[in-house]
Amino acid sequence: MIAQAVNRTWQQILHPKFRSVFITSVLAAIITLTVLTLTLNHYWPEKVVSGYRWIDEFGDFLASAGYWTIVMLGSYLLFPAIVTMVMGLFADQIATAVEEEYYPNRIGIRKVPFGDVIISALKLTIMILVLNLIALFPYLLLLLFTGGIGTLALYIALNGFLIGREYYEMVAIRHMDRQAVAVTRQRHGNKIFMGGAIVSAMFLVPVLNLIAPIAGAAIMTHVFHNIRRPEASRVQPGNKQ
Repeated sequence: MIAQAVNRTWQQILHPKFRSVFITSVLAAIITLTVLTLTLNHYWPEKVVSGYRWIDEFGDFLASAGYWTIVMLGSYLLFPAIVTMVMGLFADQIATAVEEEYYPNRIGIRKVPFGDVIISALKLTIMILVLNLIALFPYLLLLLFTGGIGTLALYIALNGFLIGREYYEMVAIRHMDRQAVAVTRQRHGNKIFMGGAIVSAMFLVPVLNLIAPIAGAAIMTHVFHNIRRPEASRVQPGNKQ
C-alpha cells in the first residue's frame, strides 16, 4: 500500500496544482527570510566599544561573522520550516488534486474552516521545530555512540510519527469529524507512521526537503483512501480507483 502511494505521488508530482503550491510556498519563504534578514541587519551591532583596541577590533570581527553565521544557519533551519507551514495551508488543494485523479467518486466535501487550517499548519511547523530542538542532545549522543545510524533512526521515528499523524488529520478531516479521524488513526497507526517516516526521510535530503510537504499530503491522501476503502469496493483492473 505504501509503495503504491509513493509511486502514485511521484507520477503526479508535476501536476499543475502541485507546482502552484510549491512556487507559492518557496516565494513566501524567500520573502519572509528576506524581511527577517533585513530586520536583523538593522538591529545587529556593527561595532564593539570597550575602550581596549584589541578587544574592539576582535569584537568587530565577531559582530560581522556572528551576523552572517546566524543568517546562514537561520536560513538553513527556517527555510524548510516556512515552506512546510505555507504548504500546510494548501494541503486541501493537494488532497483534492490526488482525489480528482485517483478517487473521483470519493472527493472530500467537508469544509474545514480556514482558521483551523492555519492552526493545523502552525501546529505542525512548531511541533517539528520544538521536537527536534528537544532531541538535539539525544541526537548528539547517538551520533557519538552509533556513528550516526541511531541519530538517523531517532530522527525518522520522531518526525515520522508527528508528520504521519498531522498530515493524516489534515486529509481525513475533509471526510469525517475529528472523533472518527482519531479512531481510524489509532486503528491504522502503523500504516500512517510508515507514510510519515518516508516523508521525514525526505526532509533529510537537500532540495528534496522542499517538496516533502507536498509529497506528504499526497501520500497520506492515498493512505487514507486505502484505509477507508471497503473490501467490496477495492480497485478493479483497469480502474484508477
